[in-house]
Amino acid sequence: MSDNNTPETEIPGVELPGKKGRPTPKRKDQEAARRRPVVADTKADKKAQRERQRVQREKEFQAMRAGDERNMPYEHRGPERRWLRDSVDARTSPGEFLLPLSIVFVIASLMVPAESWFGLGLIVLFYVIVLGVAIDTWLMIRRLKKRFIEKFGVKRIPRGWTFYVIARHLNIRRFRAPKPAIKRGEYPV
Repeated sequence: MSDNNTPETEIPGVELPGKKGRPTPKRKDQEAARRRPVVADTKADKKAQRERQRVQREKEFQAMRAGDERNMPYEHRGPERRWLRDSVDARTSPGEFLLPLSIVFVIASLMVPAESWFGLGLIVLFYVIVLGVAIDTWLMIRRLKKRFIEKFGVKRIPRGWTFYVIARHLNIRRFRAPKPAIKRGEYPV
């Protein structure tokens, strides 16, 4: 008489339903199979990796200086980014002169006492220039977004485009990377 609670007897050569037909591997064997071989010379591998990265960075830097978009870093590639760069490079803005002016104001404020009327006027003038640059940047962003949507559509706005444009706008034209490809006044169509 067979009871439902008793285990079924195993018959050699016959697989029972629900069984895998082989013994469960030991944990030690499974862990050993997952282990990767240790790299013999990590210093040499790191040195080779650093050299490959240095060569890649040099290649990207030369591409940005020459305007070769195929070898530029990914954040500078594509027709949308090129259009944004050209739109910023076409205009003369007070933002690109902010850094040199701030250096001049710092040096002048060190020479003139802050308690004098001239020192106070110097500080107020600097803040007025910074405020003017901020307003100009805000207006430029609004105009660029409107023109960009007209040209490319809403769905093609690149991620992080606002910071990309602001950073380029506040940089001195000769030090911009990638190098400006158009002259001032040549707005992209």
